[in-house]
Amino acid sequence: MHYAFDFWMDRHFPYAPFERYTDDAVIHCRTEKEAKKILKDLDGRMKSCKLELHPQKTKIVYCKDKDRRREYPNVDFDFLGYTFKGVYIKCRTGRRGINFIASASKKSNKSFRTKIKALEVHKKTGCKIDMIAKLINPIVRGWINYFGKYNASAIRYSLNCVERRIVKWAMSKYKRFRGHRKRAEKWLAKIRKREPKLFAHWNYRNRNVVMS
Repeated sequence: MHYAFDFWMDRHFPYAPFERYTDDAVIHCRTEKEAKKILKDLDGRMKSCKLELHPQKTKIVYCKDKDRRREYPNVDFDFLGYTFKGVYIKCRTGRRGINFIASASKKSNKSFRTKIKALEVHKKTGCKIDMIAKLINPIVRGWINYFGKYNASAIRYSLNCVERRIVKWAMSKYKRFRGHRKRAEKWLAKIRKREPKLFAHWNYRNRNVVMS
């Protein structure tokens, strides 16, 4: 792809910046006309190299936000686990509006929750809470480091699922919490206040993202 795509783009379209990871790429264009021209020439380039563009993934996307308000068939795309789309959030000026930003994709969120679920934390009743933290933290910390930089609200539900798994573990481990979710939640809240760094998601800078 370095020869088939990177060098070719630099030579023929030096004014169009792009990002590429293996065979997945995003090209930034200034106009729809420019995008169609690049897409047509790129299709020819791939065919000449005995390659082809992915028929479903390859598309022209309009980065719709508060300043770009046209209607267009495609207004979002996925890249490296993120979904890039217009999101209604608070701007740096303090005003709320539509900004085209990166958010953890639905697929990435689902994959993360599947990994946490596969740990079957609730069955590890012989473990102390610090052992549960050591089991969960590497996965959660790595995920937050990658997806927690942009649009924190996009990972809220998944991090809440982590918290619910820990609550379920407490309800399974201690008889006094069986059938009493609220008691288990209050117990964890006290531990969180005393040891805020015990779990990676507790130490996440946007605390309101984690708490239900």
